[in-house]
Parts: sequence; structure tokens; C-alpha cells
Amino acid sequence: MKIEKVSNRGLLFTFDELNIAPYNCKTNVYVIIGKNDYYICDTYLGPYFMKKIKHHLELNYGLKNYIVFNSHSHWDHIWGNCEFKESKIIAHEKCREFLLDSGLEDLELLKNQFAKEDIEIILPNITFSTVIKFEDDELEFFYSPGHSEDSASCFDHREKTLFVGDNIDDPIPSFMCWWNLAAYRETLKKYELFNAERVVQSHGPIISPDVILQNIEYLDILIKGDPIKFERIEVEEKHQNNIHFLKGCK
Repeated sequence: MKIEKVSNRGLLFTFDELNIAPYNCKTNVYVIIGKNDYYICDTYLGPYFMKKIKHHLELNYGLKNYIVFNSHSHWDHIWGNCEFKESKIIAHEKCREFLLDSGLEDLELLKNQFAKEDIEIILPNITFSTVIKFEDDELEFFYSPGHSEDSASCFDHREKTLFVGDNIDDPIPSFMCWWNLAAYRETLKKYELFNAERVVQSHGPIISPDVILQNIEYLDILIKGDPIKFERIEVEEKHQNNIHFLKGCK
């Protein structure tokens, strides 16, 4: 586990368990230290990892309440919810719906490979349709469909930090799971309005907001159906995976 301080009150916890084929990515849990609460953005692969994060937080910053945010329903973002059964777990209403539909199925499929202990699928207990705000800590969590239909994001107004889950990747979106490119583009255009100073993604380093525009330009190419080829092999593979997914949706 790698820990990186982000501005004044953010902490990025980075893990390597998914840095293997076919995922080939590091995975982040982003924590915002509020006045009375720790805001945990996604819960990764289970209590084993969340206990490490809680130990670091409580050792260095004291005891606070925990508020968990699930950016979307994919298994690598929610298995650790069961470490926070007594806490507020917030997500978009579609995230809860999708977890009800496929959370147990994903767990059965992948637990032998990635679960370090018994995992219980714990659903969000607070849902929103558009936005939910925590005014005292100047935070808002808002619906931002893109990578998946149930995706949501967090903006820290005080620190000008935008947490985007899997909606942004550098230099192009990857592992796209939703066909509605126009709605995805609208989400990215909304991101630009925040004038964030930094973007926190789930599967890579903290990046400049300039990457938002790069991702928009890529979606424009997909929407128009224009051909494109990337010199970097790993980027071309991401592109071909996206094309394959979108063709399967037609």
C-alpha cells in the first residue's frame, strides 16, 4: 500500500493487486479528512485493505466517523463496504440497483482470485438521484454517468479536487461499460465547469484537468466514427477494447 498526501486534506491509498492481466492497473482509494468524518471514496477488495486504511487514519488523525462513497457498482470498488456496515454508505440510486442485480454474481465469480477473507455484499444505505452535499465540509457527490451508467463523482470545493472514479483515464477512457457516448461526453463537459486543480482517478496517478479535454476529444472521435490508431501499444489495446464493447451494443 502506497500513501500519498493530496493538497491539505486528501490521502491517496494505492494498491497493486489488480496490476495483472487483463486489468494491468493500480487501484486507488481516496480519502478526504473532514471536520468530524472520514470520507472514503470506494472500498476496493475488502476489509483486509480497509482495515489498513482505517489504522493509518486513526493513528495519524484520530477517531472520526466514516462516510463511504461508492463511485459505481463494479466489484473492485465495493467489496470493502462490509467493513463499514454501521456507517453511512452513499451512492447513486442506480449503483444500489446494479449491486442488487449483479453484486453476488460478481463475488462468486472472482472471490477465489481476489478475496483475502469472506466478503459480504453491503448495499449503499443512502442514495441520491442527482446530488448530495455535505456543506460543512464543502463536498458534493453527484451523478456522472460515463464509464458506467451508475457512475458518480465527488468534488471537494475547498481543495478544488475532483474524484472521478473510472470516468477518466490517461490518455483515453478504458474498460468502457456503457454505450451512451453523448451522455458520457456531457459528464466530462460538466467536469470542466468545476475548474478543478487536480483530478483523482481510480486506476492511475493524480492527473491534470487537461486530461478531461483529451478524453472529450476521444469520445468525439468515437461518436463520429472516425478511424484512429495509437502508437503506444497499451493505448491501442484500450481503444480496441472500447470499439469491441461498442460494437457489441449495436
